[in-house]
Amino acid sequence: MLPSSLLLITLVGISTLAQADFLQTPFERPDVAIAQDLLYSATTQWLQADTKAMSCSSCISLLQMLKNLSYMSESFLIATLNKVCQRTQKVDTEVCMGVVREQAPIIRKVIKTMSVSGRDGHLLCASVLNSCPYPEVEPWDVTFPKNKPEFARPSSTGSGRTFTVLQLSDWHIDPEYEPGTEAFCDKPICCRAEYTDFTNITKPASIWGDYTCDTPLLLIESMLEFIPTVAPDLRFAILTGDLPPHEVWRTLPTIRTQLIQDHSYSLLHTHFDSPHLVNTLLYPAIGNHESAPTNMFPVKSSKIPIETDKAYLKLEWLYSSLAQNWQGWLSAHNILDVQRNSGSYIARPLPGLKLISLNTNFCYNLNWWLYENPRENDPNHIFEWLVDQLQDSEDVGEKVWIIGHSSPGDETCFHDYSNYFHQIVERYTPHVIAGQFYGHTHKDEFQVFYRGNEQTSENAISVAYIAPSITPFLNLNPGFRLYQVDAETFEVVDSITYVADLDQQDTWTTGPNWHVEYSAREAYNSSQAVLKDTTEPLSAAWWHNVTVDMENDPAVFYKYWDFRTKSAPHVVECDEECRSIEICNIRGGKAEDRCDYDPDVLPDSYGKPRVQRAPSCGLNLVSISEMDL
Repeated sequence: MLPSSLLLITLVGISTLAQADFLQTPFERPDVAIAQDLLYSATTQWLQADTKAMSCSSCISLLQMLKNLSYMSESFLIATLNKVCQRTQKVDTEVCMGVVREQAPIIRKVIKTMSVSGRDGHLLCASVLNSCPYPEVEPWDVTFPKNKPEFARPSSTGSGRTFTVLQLSDWHIDPEYEPGTEAFCDKPICCRAEYTDFTNITKPASIWGDYTCDTPLLLIESMLEFIPTVAPDLRFAILTGDLPPHEVWRTLPTIRTQLIQDHSYSLLHTHFDSPHLVNTLLYPAIGNHESAPTNMFPVKSSKIPIETDKAYLKLEWLYSSLAQNWQGWLSAHNILDVQRNSGSYIARPLPGLKLISLNTNFCYNLNWWLYENPRENDPNHIFEWLVDQLQDSEDVGEKVWIIGHSSPGDETCFHDYSNYFHQIVERYTPHVIAGQFYGHTHKDEFQVFYRGNEQTSENAISVAYIAPSITPFLNLNPGFRLYQVDAETFEVVDSITYVADLDQQDTWTTGPNWHVEYSAREAYNSSQAVLKDTTEPLSAAWWHNVTVDMENDPAVFYKYWDFRTKSAPHVVECDEECRSIEICNIRGGKAEDRCDYDPDVLPDSYGKPRVQRAPSCGLNLVSISEMDL
């Protein structure tokens, strides 16, 4: 499958220009017709590079040509990329034009500032296209106001009393979802009337949802009505981002994206604020799809175009609208933080527990603004703010939960950012940070953080819970999580995933069959990963021992592999090598410790050297009908 990012389209297009000698300076106007004629040979040459060095060299050359083109007018660049994109016949014309129109102006602005032949270019080619070896982490020591207490220890044994917390993630509602429309269309998401030939429907969309589409309102309402029946006494809930659909080619004007979020939060307030429904406080985090254009979160140093019609790129509209939508769940003071702190804020859902919601898009490799200054160690001073909050909690003996959209150990997080975040986790665990909660992957996953470089149970210090998505896109069942949490230590005692089996819709009589898929405590408790009594928390050491179990017993791993997709019927096969890589990634709380990037892997295995991963978030542009599903 062709890598599904705008960068691929852009680089393939510009590869044509790289072979022509008509672009000698940044100010010469290239012959687009010649560029189009050379497209196929250039594309083949790049994708068939048989060494990492050739692939990397080609990628850097293409970036340099794109940088040269960036000195042309914006309209010329957009027109050129549109023609090249359509000529590839790999991406639908409407999708091509929309993504280029929305994203190219930012790329044009950013690439002029990049050292393409230096670390900047190699970072982009490595992190997005896996065409170059990933650059080594830039050394930087996070500054802490105080030394770690000499006797910082984990919490004592549990209290035996628990309460329940709900986690929702990756809602991705599609207001244009329509039952009976085409679920196997020529766009990246389907189940819409405008993408349907009603005289020749291959697979009609069901009323409750489909594996190739984003979430219908009816499915979301069903879930929200079901939750109180199994969790009538929730203490609070978290929502780890991504409300809009995967319609990345049509997010502008911003009011389009904003209205989807406004209506979504209105529905959430209806359910969470009512004493007869969910009836608890909800604490959200910002996902990469909340912005328009998708993924674009500028930092304070970003050089936003000065034109009036580009003011939306500052995202002031987003932070302002989120602050309004989150009123009632956050205090007035914390609402101000949302606007002043790029969407990050704190809350205190219970006495003794601070919740820190982070905007994790400042480590996201598809946020083009970050390539303006990738050596900026602390974008928007988010680490400084986080350290201040954690130090304050340490000083008063308070526990902390960190929530965000993308885990710092995710494959899309810059290694530098992940390394610096990991230093903070090491400093404030196990005595302050009691839990981390993320989403983004759409899968049901977890990651372990370690002290130093020794990946042992003794050195396991924190675990990130990565929640399943509500959206069934792509080839997943919808799901959500409930946590049983110790009332004194605020550690997770059990993680329980609920799902609905979309492939069994024909047997449903009263709506989706929401049910417990598994309890982590019951599924993974073993002689290797021992839980001595019912009050013992699911510690990072225990989760490490679960991964040891996965290494020693393939049956344990394949149980996890099924749970990961929420028991969906279309599970990608995972052989022994795949199993080894996946276990390594689970232990990759620090992204540089992951095993799914490799200097010998070529770009046609984008982001997944040996493990097949269909793109689900970010910039998926490939039509459903073109995917190997």
